[in-house]
Amino acid sequence: MTLDHFSSPISHVLYQCFGFFSAAEGFFFLSGFVGMLATISKTARGETTRWMQKRAFRIWIYHIVSLLFLVSAALFFFPRIQHFFVALYAHPFLGAGLSAVLVHTPEWLDVLPLYVILLALASFIFPRMLRGHFLQTWAISFALWILAQFHLREFILQIFPDWIYPGFFDFFAWQFVYMTGASAAILWKKMNILSSENSFLDRAFFVALPFCIFCFCLRHFIDSPILQPSEFLIAKDHVGLLRFANFLAFVCVISFLVRHKPALLDFGFCRILGRHSLEVYSLHTIGVYLWIATPAAIQYHLPFNVLAPIFCCCILVGVAALLERQNKSRHK
Repeated sequence: MTLDHFSSPISHVLYQCFGFFSAAEGFFFLSGFVGMLATISKTARGETTRWMQKRAFRIWIYHIVSLLFLVSAALFFFPRIQHFFVALYAHPFLGAGLSAVLVHTPEWLDVLPLYVILLALASFIFPRMLRGHFLQTWAISFALWILAQFHLREFILQIFPDWIYPGFFDFFAWQFVYMTGASAAILWKKMNILSSENSFLDRAFFVALPFCIFCFCLRHFIDSPILQPSEFLIAKDHVGLLRFANFLAFVCVISFLVRHKPALLDFGFCRILGRHSLEVYSLHTIGVYLWIATPAAIQYHLPFNVLAPIFCCCILVGVAALLERQNKSRHK
């Protein structure tokens, strides 16, 4: 994700490298999947979903601190990134209020607010899904995703000032990626439909793999305008229909590998990044802004535009390792 968010040439190679989807779909799908697994486990022990609300509040704090830091840094030190915060400079009080309630989210700072909202809602929705309202909840989520294809968000935003920027990611569309991940966890743990003993995913693999190969070739090797899908079908902001189908097919392929060849995807060295994902992601966002603030002579030329994102990744791994060491020392 970090390499995706820096300028080319690395991001040009990695962005949507498997087809018409990006790392963001994986982020939200896995967040819903892991969140539901945790809910199932904690509910079995008699715990509530207060932990999700606490997590949402913690993420909100990280977002607000990151926003304040970047708004101040841009104003006093980095004029090249001031344009991201023009609305806040022009409307400081209303802008601050709308930013606090996550309605206004400047570019590159819109993922954590979306995650805060999803976690807060999931603390009420997930228990309902586990109480037998799984299909109804998923159907509502699906309907919102379909409506998002036809500008539901834009219709609602008419009540806000025109300088409001709600972020690139359309909540009404991306909630479906999150809820689909949560639904997959229920199908696996509670309904046994996606279990390793069930052959459903094995059969789906032989359909998903050719479809993924087709999308990959269409994305990278076929230049014919007749064959290229329309932006409506592959748009990232509202998760176009073909884009989501491509991602689900990729999930089927990965799940096949996980169940039959787990060693191929056992990236143990990434675990510390997962355990400190909030700190890592927040620092990654600040790193992206600082990179945008660098002079063009550096930002768009070799070797800087190759070394900088790699250096940023090394810093993030180092921070995660330091936090991991502190946690172990605290537990001792």
